[in-house]
Amino acid sequence: MALVKSVTERAYHKPFIVNECEKGIVDKTRVWWVEAEGVNGYLNAYQMTKDKKYLTIANDILEGIQTYFIDKRENSEWFWDLDDTNKPSSKKDIVEPWKCPYHNGRMCFEIRKRLNHDN
Repeated sequence: MALVKSVTERAYHKPFIVNECEKGIVDKTRVWWVEAEGVNGYLNAYQMTKDKKYLTIANDILEGIQTYFIDKRENSEWFWDLDDTNKPSSKKDIVEPWKCPYHNGRMCFEIRKRLNHDN
């Protein structure tokens, strides 16, 4: 639980988790896989502790993903990243060799499993 507490204190800025902090410099970029895995991590923390704060954070991140990360163009995907104003910021393609639907797909499967929707 030390990790989730540290992430919450240092990196969670509603509704997202910042990318990283290196040598005291915070990179406020929001990266697609960090947010997807954040939902999974906070759901796990909630299930372990029953502290509704973690469920609320998971939901906040999920709502942020649905509002800002999902490219609403037909047949599109998630944006690679957002800047600190929640605008798509990357010059990278939406899908490219280092980005695939693994993390966002895993997040969806984990949500279903954790909410007992898979029988």
